Amino acid sequence: MDKIKKLNLDSDQFSVDYLRPIPFLVNSNNFYWNENSMLNNLQWNYTLQINSDKLSQVKEIIQKACFTQVSDQEFKLIQDFLENDEYLLKNCGFTTQKLPDLIENNANLVFLFLVKNVKSSDFQDYLDVLINIDVTPATIELFAMINYSMKIPPDFVTYYVYYCIQYCNNIKEKSTQTKIVKYVSIFIRHFLKTKAIMTKDLLTELQAFCIEFTRVNEVSQLFKSVKAFNELGA
Repeated sequence: MDKIKKLNLDSDQFSVDYLRPIPFLVNSNNFYWNENSMLNNLQWNYTLQINSDKLSQVKEIIQKACFTQVSDQEFKLIQDFLENDEYLLKNCGFTTQKLPDLIENNANLVFLFLVKNVKSSDFQDYLDVLINIDVTPATIELFAMINYSMKIPPDFVTYYVYYCIQYCNNIKEKSTQTKIVKYVSIFIRHFLKTKAIMTKDLLTELQAFCIEFTRVNEVSQLFKSVKAFNELGA
């Protein structure tokens, strides 16, 4: 290293000449100028910025709604924005992938979107997700709200009740199982009273459910309802 230093090499001696392409020579006669006089009947869409602002606000609130409960003001904002605005409804970011998180944190917001989407081709997809996700108090309540307001096809209701029963049987943690069983029992009794389901369609499953969880008070009440409706031939 010392020998190299003694050489007193000049770094300029090692400079590299980079090859560069020859610049294109432009003839001044070939320039094309923007003549404003050639642009006729220009019209600016003043709603573009407004719609963009609305869309960004709704997307931001929906993203937030996946993790925490939105405020009443934010809910009212989305409600107002979505009124008769199909573009916002289709592009706001409300998707089936976000549905489980949205239900747990903002079931009322999900209900609003489902009501707005009831006539769209996506409504069936939302229902398919709803009847196949984890059974929680929030999902049960939302399903009851939807059925009351929009009258879900009986096959969906019957399938969901069956799904809830099977879900309860598969819960391993006892305290969680008891909690969900209570909600499911109340939920089924409500559907029996409103005749949204018939005992004959789920008689075997309902009887097995009542026997399995007979220790739960709400299940005992459900068993009485099932027996009464069965005797009536409902």
